[in-house]
Amino acid sequence: MKVNTDSLILGSWAMLRADVKHAPRILDIGTGSGILALMMAQKAESQLVDIEFRIDAIEIDKDAAAQAVVNFKKSKWAEQLHIHSCDLADFKPAYLYDTIISNPPYFDTPAKVSNAYNKQSHNRSVARQTSTLSPDELFNASSALLIESGQMYCVYPASMEADIIKTAAGHGLLLEAMLYVKHTSDKDPYLCAFRFNKEMRNANDGHADCTAYVDRQHFTAKVANENALIIRDREGNYTNEYKALCQPFYLKF
Repeated sequence: MKVNTDSLILGSWAMLRADVKHAPRILDIGTGSGILALMMAQKAESQLVDIEFRIDAIEIDKDAAAQAVVNFKKSKWAEQLHIHSCDLADFKPAYLYDTIISNPPYFDTPAKVSNAYNKQSHNRSVARQTSTLSPDELFNASSALLIESGQMYCVYPASMEADIIKTAAGHGLLLEAMLYVKHTSDKDPYLCAFRFNKEMRNANDGHADCTAYVDRQHFTAKVANENALIIRDREGNYTNEYKALCQPFYLKF
């Protein structure tokens, strides 16, 4: 999987933590060709003047990881970017992260084989389908890899919104912000970008009961529907808001 609109939006919308006192550490889970890691490096360079940063990127597919290595070496942040070709479950860093970002696989494996899925390559299947990384696995690992109050960014289909918020909360990741993404103004959102924050552990070294939080936060998110990004106008042109968001990373704009 190369550069796609979902990653471009997520990387443009994500923000670096402003309250980190140490050298920031960022993790990109499922980096593919490396786009999100590279976008975060560009942001770090512009926002963290004279502050060192480190970005690790995990990729299970060896060919994609090799492509990311090439892209990292050709960038101006080659020393700050580090690729790890492994399964997320096998990733055991010596430190925790301030920020995690991921454009995860989010299509369910089909109940029965169709021509479209039958012709799909194994690599594309790994990149797109949840059989390789479910939301529960992603949030469980992210919670374990984040510092307290660390932030986690990801995207999922709008149809999964409630389940994603609930699953994340079950791992102590509470919704801080959300962006609905629409192809056009007359279409329903097709995508949600999420920012979660890792809550502090309680005295029993566990996470608090999140049921009431999930219900309240989901309602609040639904009401705040003005937080929507529309990609194209009625004439099929990119909207000003989309261009403004993505301009730092898109030479066409």
